[in-house]
Amino acid sequence: MTEFSFPEHSTELLETLRDGRVLIGVTDGVETNLITVGWGFLGYTWNRPVFIAMIRPSRFTHDFFRSSDGFSVNFMSAKWQEALDFCGTRSGKYFDKFKETGLTAREGLSPSIVVVDEADKVLECRVVSKEALTPLALNGSIASTFYGDNSYHSLIFGEITDSYTLP
Repeated sequence: MTEFSFPEHSTELLETLRDGRVLIGVTDGVETNLITVGWGFLGYTWNRPVFIAMIRPSRFTHDFFRSSDGFSVNFMSAKWQEALDFCGTRSGKYFDKFKETGLTAREGLSPSIVVVDEADKVLECRVVSKEALTPLALNGSIASTFYGDNSYHSLIFGEITDSYTLP
């Protein structure tokens, strides 16, 4: 493991996010789950580095954030596309995504955070805020294009506490 300061790799991280090759790892202390994301934010707010994950309340993973104080952001290479597709289309309610995809769960630097051992780069985050998007908070064209079903995302703000590459 090699630690890095995320701004050094921000372009690469954002490209991987744009390509939908990011897995959010979260545990409620009993179960672990993964979800593939292609939307999120990486930057600074409240004078701290943050990753903001966008998770719909209808997703099984959303419930994990009720009891979790942290999560991992796992940046994957294209060779894991099949696993990424599985984690983005199947519910952790019915599948053990680690078992089904062959990915390996490992403890992060913070013991309450689950990390994907096959990730190229990892951000470990401590939850600092959870906010629900609402129709009034969005431009009308965004609301009508992306939220016709009224299933608005929750924004999970995670302060980046650790960032590193895996061998």
